[in-house]
Amino acid sequence: MKLLQLTSDNPKFKTLNFKDGLNIVVGTQLTDEQKKTINGLGKSLSLSLIHYMFGSKFKTSSEKKLEQYLSEYGIFELSFIHNNQEYTIKKDFSKSEFYINDEKIAKISYTSKLTEIFLGKDSEISFKQVFNCFSRRFSSEVSYYSNVLTQQGRPLEDYYQKMTNLFLLGVNLSLVKRNFDVKDKLSKLKSAEKTLKEYEKKLDKNNINDIKDEINRLKEQLDNFIIAENYDSLKQEADILTQNINDFRNKIYIISKKIRMKELNLKSSENIDIDIEKIKEIYDEANFFFEEKITKRLEEAQEFHNNLIQNRKKRLSIELNDLNIDLIKLEQNMQEISTKRDSIIKDLDSSGALEERDSLKDRIKTLEEEQKDLEKYEHILNEFKKDKVQLEMNETIIKKESLSYLEKNHNRFEQIEQKFRGLVKRFYDNTGGSLKIVETPTARYLFDISSDIPKQGSQGVGEVKIFCYDILLYLLNPNLLDFLSHDGCIFSEMDKRQKTMIFKLIIELVQNNSLQYFINVGDSTLNEILDKDSKINILTDEEKKVIESSIILELNDIEPKNWLFGESFN
Repeated sequence: MKLLQLTSDNPKFKTLNFKDGLNIVVGTQLTDEQKKTINGLGKSLSLSLIHYMFGSKFKTSSEKKLEQYLSEYGIFELSFIHNNQEYTIKKDFSKSEFYINDEKIAKISYTSKLTEIFLGKDSEISFKQVFNCFSRRFSSEVSYYSNVLTQQGRPLEDYYQKMTNLFLLGVNLSLVKRNFDVKDKLSKLKSAEKTLKEYEKKLDKNNINDIKDEINRLKEQLDNFIIAENYDSLKQEADILTQNINDFRNKIYIISKKIRMKELNLKSSENIDIDIEKIKEIYDEANFFFEEKITKRLEEAQEFHNNLIQNRKKRLSIELNDLNIDLIKLEQNMQEISTKRDSIIKDLDSSGALEERDSLKDRIKTLEEEQKDLEKYEHILNEFKKDKVQLEMNETIIKKESLSYLEKNHNRFEQIEQKFRGLVKRFYDNTGGSLKIVETPTARYLFDISSDIPKQGSQGVGEVKIFCYDILLYLLNPNLLDFLSHDGCIFSEMDKRQKTMIFKLIIELVQNNSLQYFINVGDSTLNEILDKDSKINILTDEEKKVIESSIILELNDIEPKNWLFGESFN
């Protein structure tokens, strides 16, 4: 992989045009406080931004603030060449998706797409894991530089981080994966062991044999259960009579309602009468006098109305009488049916009932389910014990195979260690340290990587060890990415000679290989390395010229327009 350009459609952004070989971003030296945040000129962010373009997540609080800033800044593009094919990644950080050569890639698929491009579909590890090992960035909240094996920013014991390092050191991962699988299953069994022990207690408390005996007893009782021969017909007749009673109750309710209505109508008809004298009195007061002929007609109307009312009252009385007779008959019939039904129910209660038989069946079913559960628990316990024994046997076999593997590959691992020691000796006279692949049967990753440099308790020595280890990974995998990068924090505690030697080694590597190397430094470090009056004669004048010509971007703190994003940001 060769990076070509990192740019943005925001004209304020300082575009990075990458070269073959060495690439340097220089920034004015920052205060200690600024180094611990994402604030500053953007020197370290030039490397972090490449990681974000390759799909790194914004995890820490300061990274999430940066993500918000980038989402409002503009669209970024990172172009590179891999296997003679040019690619351009476009990213709008206000949206989740990525674009590779204008092909929209969902965020969830982006990492696997990059792995396919760089490592192939069948790769044992992902591109992002590899890229993190070849490109250590800086974060004040994540320890990328705390140990040679923490390139992923994960705890030192992280399985996938350790597995990636083992892969890059040439360790066959089949044993590692088998060991992980066994350890994982044993861990799950251990988690389930408490629950299984509760099952075991339950088995002791509820003996399966006792439950079987009770089931047999109830089945025998069920087989001998006698039901009256006419039980079904009696029960059916009782059900019919119950329905008849309900029908009679409905009819009684309807007739009773009619009776109440007619009684109200009859009562309202008792006081209706026309008094002819009252009518004459009203008209007399109005000085209006009826002729004798008209008075006679009023008397006839009065007689007709009174006859009509009497006839209505008579008819209502007859209807009420008929309804009461019907009501009496219905109540008598309902009583007869109710008496008959009660007699049948009494007979049913005195004989074996289907409900009782069904109750026996339900109890048997419940006990059979309990028996099945207990047998299942018993089976689980037996399987658990067998699985545990088998896994422990597999663990022993893997341990034996791992020892054999280390023995067979001793010479190859010895050569790797000598390469590491050779790099370290470039920094320290007569001190090469060690780098060994050792067995750790108690750990999930099976093999561990033990590295040591005398006096590595010093931070400067530790940073040299990290640099040498990263260079070693490249030398062991020269065609994997052809790319390396470091953040300038790696120089934080080194003395002048060690800093200079780093650039010496990098220049040799890029000149003798197809390596592209990217680093950001403060101007004080760069001036220290390029000091012509220095008594440390590590770099030749030609090599110093190479360093000066490899500066692809200079940032300074004179004003924000000279920062990476061309403005002040938080």
